[in-house]
Amino acid sequence: MRVLANMEEMGIPFQNSALVTTQRFIAKNPEVMRRLTKSFVEGIHLIKTNPEVTKLAIGKYMRMKEPKDLQEAYEILSDLTQRKPYPTLEGFKNIIAELSPKVPAARTADPKDFVDVRFLEELDRSGFIDGLYR
Repeated sequence: MRVLANMEEMGIPFQNSALVTTQRFIAKNPEVMRRLTKSFVEGIHLIKTNPEVTKLAIGKYMRMKEPKDLQEAYEILSDLTQRKPYPTLEGFKNIIAELSPKVPAARTADPKDFVDVRFLEELDRSGFIDGLYR
């Protein structure tokens, strides 16, 4: 695995990963979103606390076999993955700026229109996320 550029090291805000759906789906299925968000946070916990299982998954889905490569990929993934995966509006601004020349609607898009953190905030306020790491 060759890293050409590490945006984090370069100080460029970016959106690493996210759960994506529509407001319509959220309105119709809030409990599904609640459970999905919880599962996402639990997956992050697994990444952060169980490198061996994480490396098995990396090996399988990225078709990597060399222990050194798996370790390097794990370290990058773990470093880039936040325990509390709140989206970054600056990261969304960069995505929108990149799309603007090709997607006219992006020119007037507001990053806040693409972010809904209510389910993550519920988990965070309840102490669930912090509790995973005790």
